Amino acid sequence: MPTHMNRVAHFPLRPLFRFGRPAGTVCLFLAGAFALNGCVKMPLEPVAPPPMPVLPSATRPVVPPPLPAVRPPLEHPAGGTPAADVSFAVQTRLDRAHCSPGGIDGRWGAKSKKALSAWQEKNKQPITGEWDEGILAALGGTNQVLTTYTVTVADHAALTPYPSTWRGKAQREWLGYVTIEELVAEKFHLYPVALRRMNPTAAWPNPPAGTVLTVASVKTKPLPRLSKIEIRVGERLLRAYGMAGELVAQFPCSVAASKSKRPVGETLKVTVWAENPEYTFDPEMYADNPESVLIGKRLRIPPGPNNPVGAAWIGLDRPGYGIHGTPNPAEISRTESHGCFRLTNWDALKLIHAVYVGLPVTVLP
Repeated sequence: MPTHMNRVAHFPLRPLFRFGRPAGTVCLFLAGAFALNGCVKMPLEPVAPPPMPVLPSATRPVVPPPLPAVRPPLEHPAGGTPAADVSFAVQTRLDRAHCSPGGIDGRWGAKSKKALSAWQEKNKQPITGEWDEGILAALGGTNQVLTTYTVTVADHAALTPYPSTWRGKAQREWLGYVTIEELVAEKFHLYPVALRRMNPTAAWPNPPAGTVLTVASVKTKPLPRLSKIEIRVGERLLRAYGMAGELVAQFPCSVAASKSKRPVGETLKVTVWAENPEYTFDPEMYADNPESVLIGKRLRIPPGPNNPVGAAWIGLDRPGYGIHGTPNPAEISRTESHGCFRLTNWDALKLIHAVYVGLPVTVLP
């Protein structure tokens, strides 16, 4: 959980966004007037990856087989489990509708059922969390859920090491993706195992520039302006509501491991937001880590998708609390945090474009 936040004056922030519409401003406050402690430092300017070195041009594209057909089974009894290809299509459609199943992988589990339940609520249908032919048709079917992506020279140039120690991380300028597999999986909201399964002949984990990969088609419309956010601790869900009070998004999230750090029953307010924040390592927060004892001081951890708070930070008016991304999307709603509310990077980046100063965030049991 963050313990110290530096705030500076209100100013416009030029967008560097991968998803949704640009945020109009990032609102911060004078550190001298408001001494508030936390572990996330907001960049005065959006932080971009370091410049890419000039590398040799890509070779002839390595073209995979044609996109596989995604078709529903001939029969699917209500309450059953969708076949893997149909499950993949349903998850992709739900992701586009901002009812996130976490990562798309073609496996129908608890997070997929919660995502479908949210979609049913949004569309005023009976809430069952179960798939049938009518649901599939209403979602848009199984067509046009796949696309392709060509690995580039710039993708390879952007890869960075990921040191295993805090001191090692602090010595980097940018904590980017480690492999092409990680970069492409996160770009298209996939778990790596699904990406490999879809492209079995690719040279994983780092297929060369020019390789054409089959991926999920996740392009969607940005979220509308929100009226409130709810965090349901017991269900490990973040739910966002539009100005008419309607549900517009649901994302799986991780919550604090300690019940004493869960502000259940409180309504907090958004105070600040930014992409690619820095992180301040505080050894007191990691007292059970032997390395923390040896370090004995705070360290500046550089920004990037593998930063401890991921690619996005939404600060709240309780010291040290916020909603943020993660370097480990597969662990969302499974593992627990030091106190913040953690989303996948892609869900956090969707949410960041719809928040504003004063937006209420209510924490429910």
